[in-house]
Amino acid sequence: MSSAIIILNYNDSTHTAELTSKIRNYNCFHKIILVDNCSPDGSYEKLLPLSDAKIDVIKAPANKGYACGNNYGIRHAIRNYRPDSVFIANPDTFIKEKDAERILSSMSSHPQYGILTALVNQGYNVWNLPGFWGIIESLFLIWFNLHKRSIKKKLLSSSNEIETVGVVEGSFLCIRSAAYEAAGGLDERTFLYGEEIMLSRRMKSAGFLIGILPDARYDHFHSVSIKKEYHSSKAKAFHHFRDSFRLYNREYLHTNAIQNFIFEAAYGLAYLERIVYDTLRRFTH
Repeated sequence: MSSAIIILNYNDSTHTAELTSKIRNYNCFHKIILVDNCSPDGSYEKLLPLSDAKIDVIKAPANKGYACGNNYGIRHAIRNYRPDSVFIANPDTFIKEKDAERILSSMSSHPQYGILTALVNQGYNVWNLPGFWGIIESLFLIWFNLHKRSIKKKLLSSSNEIETVGVVEGSFLCIRSAAYEAAGGLDERTFLYGEEIMLSRRMKSAGFLIGILPDARYDHFHSVSIKKEYHSSKAKAFHHFRDSFRLYNREYLHTNAIQNFIFEAAYGLAYLERIVYDTLRRFTH
């Protein structure tokens, strides 16, 4: 399968350039698209010298968030190069070529899957597609991480080539181009967080599955760009969760007034949890 990889940059040209250097000779990536999301630190100008026959360096018209920036890069790739599949990779990720090739091979032989990825080495990158109570669970750090931990434990013991899952994290994944177009891409009404669950809903509605290769791996060094922007504070970035989950509740779950009240109350408690987390982290570092 032909493929392109999209790396969305925001104020993180160093890691974007490092990742590009590591993967530029991968035969499985036919095009590398670096998308600068209107970084105010001059990232676009710093990345431009990387442009060559294999690497495109482009700039989004405006910074409207993760979904809009990645859509801009994916549509550039599909419009200009027509790849069978498109990878999305954060600048703070890395995958070995053999694992990327395995994803593409599985994508080729299993047309029912719209999204495939590997299992992340650090933390967790798989969870169930949430209904309303799943959204409430997602708000709370401890509860949600225990949920993801139990899923990863099961995946690590799997002997199957692919396991069908509900949602995979957007830090690194491969999307079938035809499925992307059928699903309408990422929901650009989000800015940060929640994009994966909305994409999974769209994929499911379009008739495609989400899968993970339990024996393949990638590294994710945990939101370097986000930590720089929000000074490693869980609480400061948390309002984006509320905005995205309100959208998901309204447009995808069609929640009622009582459910919306429960959500707002739970959000307040989860915000306090993050304040406590940030406070304890400052005292222990």
